[in-house]
Amino acid sequence: MTAACALLTLAAPALAQQPDTDAPAIDAPLVVRAAAAQERAMRPLPPVEIGAPPPVPPPASPPIPEPVPGGRTAPPCTPQSLRWTEDWTCLADPAKRTSPLEALRYLPLGDDPDVYLSIGGEARYNYTYWSALNMGAKGKDKLSALQQRLRLVADLHLGRNVRAFVELGDNREFFETFATPPNRDKLDINQAFVDVTLPLGETTKLTLRPGRFEMPIGNGKLVGLRDGVNVRYVYQGIRGTLIEEGKFRVDAFAVKPVTFEPGMFDDSPEKGRHFNGVYLASAPGLLAPNLAVDLYWYDLYRENARYAALTGTESRRSWGLRLSGRASGFDWDAEGTYQNGSFAGRKIQAWGMLLEGGYTFADMPMKPRLGARFNWFSGDDDPGDGKIGTFAPPFPRTPLYSDAGWLNMSNLIDVTPTLTVKPTKKLTLVGGPELFWRATSADAVYAGPTNFPLLRPTDGSRFVGTGLNAQADYLMTKNLSFHAFFTHFIASDSLKSGGGRNSDYFGFWAAFRF
Repeated sequence: MTAACALLTLAAPALAQQPDTDAPAIDAPLVVRAAAAQERAMRPLPPVEIGAPPPVPPPASPPIPEPVPGGRTAPPCTPQSLRWTEDWTCLADPAKRTSPLEALRYLPLGDDPDVYLSIGGEARYNYTYWSALNMGAKGKDKLSALQQRLRLVADLHLGRNVRAFVELGDNREFFETFATPPNRDKLDINQAFVDVTLPLGETTKLTLRPGRFEMPIGNGKLVGLRDGVNVRYVYQGIRGTLIEEGKFRVDAFAVKPVTFEPGMFDDSPEKGRHFNGVYLASAPGLLAPNLAVDLYWYDLYRENARYAALTGTESRRSWGLRLSGRASGFDWDAEGTYQNGSFAGRKIQAWGMLLEGGYTFADMPMKPRLGARFNWFSGDDDPGDGKIGTFAPPFPRTPLYSDAGWLNMSNLIDVTPTLTVKPTKKLTLVGGPELFWRATSADAVYAGPTNFPLLRPTDGSRFVGTGLNAQADYLMTKNLSFHAFFTHFIASDSLKSGGGRNSDYFGFWAAFRF
């Protein structure tokens, strides 16, 4: 479970307070805003969260937001990892403001309670240590560094159907042995977009989002956030979302990834690369009891793709099906993807399978969850057949395995049993071993952040190694959270034959959001 998912899962309920009946009289516009905020807070939530991943472990209360334009917002007055999912209209009533900074989260711009400016921010400090950043593939690569992520957010709402969102970001790295590019990007525009919502009926709406934005899709595994480093994946283009409440959602986009240059205001869409797609999600129970069904198509084009023995232009299409749900203590998430297209004049025929599930003992102390994950991503078993069989995720969530980000979802099989416990409502602990094999010995072991080959074992064995993982997430307040992750990787003799070695990783971050 990534830190972002943990923060969303552990998010505390809004701090609702009843107004003091002896308070002095206030002006009419404020009364209107407060009444509207109270009415909004009492509205029933939609019965389902279309297409969202089942939180693991399931939250006791309130549900996480839908990470799409026009989707369900987060619990009121609660900072989120995805800042544009927040809802601060509850602060139209000054009695509900619990800190001076919250005065900035709702600045009325007239009598209409839905016309306001919200200003927020984030400061995150992340200490990371690798005994071998590349598992020995590049000689001495011990790395210890402190990363600083700063954000300033402005969210302008002009009624319920128009909003403009801007996020400035500043990313620094200190005390590093050598530079890691995704952690270095001085003051720049991280996000800047407009949402225009077109009501098409009582329960139907279309939201268009042109601009620059973050874009996790589905369960965030194949198209994720890259939250372990300072700079997340950011895209520029247009995204549109059609929602029929309680039934289905269609999400379509045509974007280019945004580069992260080290200077100020120098980021731009990446040349020679585009990412288009359509994601269709049904509500749980619409097609089968306790089951949500998602279908998707991704089209990724890039001119600098690289696999075990080739470098060239790639046009890769991914066709996927996802089944997820939760019932009677069980949760499950199964996803299959087939890929075709071309790379360096060769046909692509690859596939990936992601299975995850568990059972939560909700009535036991600490609500333990026994879980398991099984993933299988194809490799290229015959370099001379004129085809590419290596699976390549578009923009992967590298902490799918561990925060260390050593390995990618290419030519890899992993099996992971996990135990999750919650000693308190604010603290979540997760641990377990993870075993890795190459899908085929004819292909390489691929690096997590890049899709590039990392190591090529020479002894013919497929076993890669074992990771021993431990994770802790603590939400001290709704504004302040902590995340820690440790993993010890035991390299197999096969990995060592290609130059690999045992490796350790430790990371700890503290994040403050308002």
